[in-house]
Amino acid sequence: MEKKLDIINNWNLKKVFDELENGNMKIPKFQRGYVWERSKIVKLLNSIHKQYPIGSFFIWSASKDDYTTFTREIEGLDLPKKPYSNEYSFILDGQQRITSLYVALRGKTLNDIDYSTICFNVEKGIFQVPRLKTEKHNIPAYKLFDTAEYGNVLKDYVMYDLENKTNLLQKWSECQQIFSDYPISIIKTLKMDLEEVVDIFERINQGGKRLSLFDLVHASTWSPDFDLRQKINKFNSEENVKIFGSIENEVFTQSLALNVFNDSTNQNQLKLTAEHCKKEWDKTAESIKKAIDYVKSFGVSFSSYLPYNSFISVIQYYFYQTQGSSIKSKHKKLIEDWFWTATFSQHYSSSSLTKMKEDAEWIKDLVNNLDTPRTFNVLLNLKDITRVRMQNKSVIKNGIMCLMSLKQPKDFDNGNIVHLDKTNLSKSNSKENHHFFPYSLKENFGTDANGINSILNFVLITARLNREISNKLPSKYIVEYSSENPDIQKHLDTHFISERAYKSILEDDYEGFTKLRGKEILKEINDKTQFVINNESKPEIDQESA
Repeated sequence: MEKKLDIINNWNLKKVFDELENGNMKIPKFQRGYVWERSKIVKLLNSIHKQYPIGSFFIWSASKDDYTTFTREIEGLDLPKKPYSNEYSFILDGQQRITSLYVALRGKTLNDIDYSTICFNVEKGIFQVPRLKTEKHNIPAYKLFDTAEYGNVLKDYVMYDLENKTNLLQKWSECQQIFSDYPISIIKTLKMDLEEVVDIFERINQGGKRLSLFDLVHASTWSPDFDLRQKINKFNSEENVKIFGSIENEVFTQSLALNVFNDSTNQNQLKLTAEHCKKEWDKTAESIKKAIDYVKSFGVSFSSYLPYNSFISVIQYYFYQTQGSSIKSKHKKLIEDWFWTATFSQHYSSSSLTKMKEDAEWIKDLVNNLDTPRTFNVLLNLKDITRVRMQNKSVIKNGIMCLMSLKQPKDFDNGNIVHLDKTNLSKSNSKENHHFFPYSLKENFGTDANGINSILNFVLITARLNREISNKLPSKYIVEYSSENPDIQKHLDTHFISERAYKSILEDDYEGFTKLRGKEILKEINDKTQFVINNESKPEIDQESA
């Protein structure tokens, strides 16, 4: 049997640094950026100083000729782009640790952070970032591996130890010896292609965060003439997409898997190849753009309003199957009912990829003229939506935001339309999420931070009006605006604020206002989902569904 892994135990830090500085050791494109803070690096250095194990490093040996464009350089380290040898050693597991050791022990600055400030305190015998500049015996860690600087420190402490009867010279020398001799364990692949390496990486979780599913798909679909991450970045940089907001990576991998395999399970996403993606990318990207345009008809003014990212993947599947520019009229109501009931039933809160497959099969049936409704049971009451907080991730919150958007909200001082997209040239005309009853006055209204942040206390108005209202009592600013705007009730209606709720405003009755506004929103949900409002308590809404 051909050997595919080799465990190397005779490397040390100097050997690792030599490989980096020769351009042999590289980070593959699909790895995430460097994220460690200095405090975490200090902990790693102290582990080595105590001669604790820090885990193995998983290296993939790959041909220089085949994978020249597969590398991702870390700007600021000034490492050679071309390898000294004929192959790359890609760091698949351990890049955070290797980069941390390199920036600390070479005294580098990276992402505007100066890692030369990490020091070894020879008196305490620990690595640290000194809090006080006046603290003595803090020696920059990079001097351990700089021959000239290391020697200068030795000379300084020869005299210091003689004069003060200390033994700091020995501590410095021992620290350097520990780091020079510290064994590094390397697990190296032999004769493996990219697909095999991705399969291995999916099974390991060693020394840091595991790669995301997208990272794995990106790796398995990469080729010299196709880079999925670059394609997505280019898609999201288009002006019309930027106005809507970036589309998550998962939408693209799910959409591609649906379009290729009619199924977007993780397994099928990982089965995607560069050939699949090159062949289907243009049609898929265009279908996603059509899906974005279509969900705007449901009040999804921004990508952040999407109840589920999966909606884009499923709807694009319709456009991919038909290759048309619009939804057929006979399918509009069916898809609309699916969208709203899937939202307010929290359809994708569990087994999301299985349900997406079922929804895609339904979409395919529509395309083949099997016009069967697909709706889900919605059970919501006033208490449910009152508990939805604006600052939390919530499918129900996003669904309500879509309903607010569909009302085409108007500023209630002058009736001007609040434009919800990002096309405004003036910042003062941009949309703001505004506490109708001010947060700073919550005690006046008999509520707390949790209560005042209910979605039922938020309205969509312009930044101008938001600043003007500031922290005024609702009873005060509404009376002022009503004297200037004879149509104020008509404009409040665009925020689900009824005449009865208006009376609560005049009394600064927060509980009465949110209750009445909640009833208006529930009526709208009922209109969209055709369910009967139930006054009995239901299980709490999942605030973290997204």
